[in-house]
Amino acid sequence: MSFFRVVKAELHKYYVQQFVSYRTAFWFLVLPFGNGLLYYSMYLPFTSTVVQFSWLGHNALVDIVGFTLLGQLLYTFFVGVTLAGSAFDTERVQGTFEAMLLTPASRVAILLGGLVVATAQYLWLIVGIIPVFLFYFHLGIAVADPLALLLSLFLTYTALTALGLCLEAFFIQTRKGILLGTTLQEPVALASGVIVPPSAYPTQIALLTYLIPLTLGLISVRLTLLAGGMLSEVLVPLATLAETIAKANGSLALF
Repeated sequence: MSFFRVVKAELHKYYVQQFVSYRTAFWFLVLPFGNGLLYYSMYLPFTSTVVQFSWLGHNALVDIVGFTLLGQLLYTFFVGVTLAGSAFDTERVQGTFEAMLLTPASRVAILLGGLVVATAQYLWLIVGIIPVFLFYFHLGIAVADPLALLLSLFLTYTALTALGLCLEAFFIQTRKGILLGTTLQEPVALASGVIVPPSAYPTQIALLTYLIPLTLGLISVRLTLLAGGMLSEVLVPLATLAETIAKANGSLALF
């Protein structure tokens, strides 16, 4: 069975089941927008314009709107790819899971199809939240090195996608995919710097947060988009993200 035909079939299945549903519109449009406003409001009693941000001795003051917006954008993508594997729980309930595995279809293609849908659902957020923040809150953008920004965006989303594939491969082995995927959300949001920068934590805890790909992605994108960061300032997080992608692909090959 053709690899891409399997991906297309999985994409169509999940599109019909999820992409045009009210649940998808809520989780990827209404809820992230509300969370973004919540995080923005949390900072207002302390500062109305900037958030102090630092990485390996590089200190910067970034726009509060941009800080909260980027945090919510990347975190929502992380949630989407994390929960992609939980769809296998639904397959089990419907009684189609075992039949799917008995077919000659490539398992990697099955995983990729579900992940493509999770990525496509992210478009709800892009279309809905960015124009509002850009035009209403006047997002402050300071790009000094476009290449650094492009590499930051590419490696961040690629690393999170690779992580999503690995989690799918793990969730396919368990009946607790939804539970595990949901359990990961809030700890990662707190530790990765979605709400507050990791530099606000004690040094020992901050170092542990750098093990999370989302943390490194947020650091590199925020610095290059909001603080005029150069490539030399984000080489360490970018190199670590690239290493994460390579390791994830190696783990997926074993699957």
